[in-house]
Amino acid sequence: MSSRLISGQFSRQLAMLALPLVLAACATPQQAPNAPAPAPEPATTPSAPNISATSPTQDALIEAERKELDREDEQTRKARAEREKNLHLKLVQTMIEQDNAYAALAHLDAYDQKWGSDRQSKQLRADSLRKTSQLDQAELVYKSLLSGQGQQKSGPVWYGLGKVAIERGDLKTAATRLEKSIQVDPLNINAYSDLGLVYLLEGQKEPAYNTLMKANQLASGDSKIMANLALWGLVFDDFNMAMDIADRLQWSDNTRNQVMSQANSIKRRFDAKGNTQ
Repeated sequence: MSSRLISGQFSRQLAMLALPLVLAACATPQQAPNAPAPAPEPATTPSAPNISATSPTQDALIEAERKELDREDEQTRKARAEREKNLHLKLVQTMIEQDNAYAALAHLDAYDQKWGSDRQSKQLRADSLRKTSQLDQAELVYKSLLSGQGQQKSGPVWYGLGKVAIERGDLKTAATRLEKSIQVDPLNINAYSDLGLVYLLEGQKEPAYNTLMKANQLASGDSKIMANLALWGLVFDDFNMAMDIADRLQWSDNTRNQVMSQANSIKRRFDAKGNTQ
């Protein structure tokens, strides 16, 4: 075999051996001698968004909404309590008007125990005590309402004190107190009616008529007030007015006789005191 052929074969073998080395050199970066191997890069995974996180603005809104709900709950509780108190006091007022004053006092004890006494409950208590003839206690409660705040609401208090004086037969004191009641509350029909009757019993003809007429017109012809006007007519000899009222109220003969007897009793009282008409 010729030397040229052998040389060509040897060159091809050498090239085939060198090819893997070249490929390996291309795939692996060269490092400087004794250089440390680079640290492997840590594997990273994408983080999931935190769907429960809220911004400061959202936190403030949530807190404000919570406080608003708490405030509404508190307002609801207060409104419910106020309704219960008012209903309880209305029940007591109805009892007094229906002459169940002893039951009214028991309910007022329960009211004070649950809610604590207030101006309105004290007023009702004084009225109930007066209705049950506990006059000394009633007067003490009435007078306690005249001190401190609420002077502008003292009309009913003076009226109650006037009624206490009437029950005691102290007509002069009754007149003074009822006059004060009207000064504070010029539209108190009951105060006009009772004051007119006090004037009548005291023999004050004109003041009695004027006061009873105010009560009558304010009450649009209340039968009780009209009866007092008829009594005034009989006492002061205005029989036409007395008979006209008796006819309008359709009094029976028995009622007419009772009112006439009452008028005669008042006249005899005048005579005993030396009253002049």
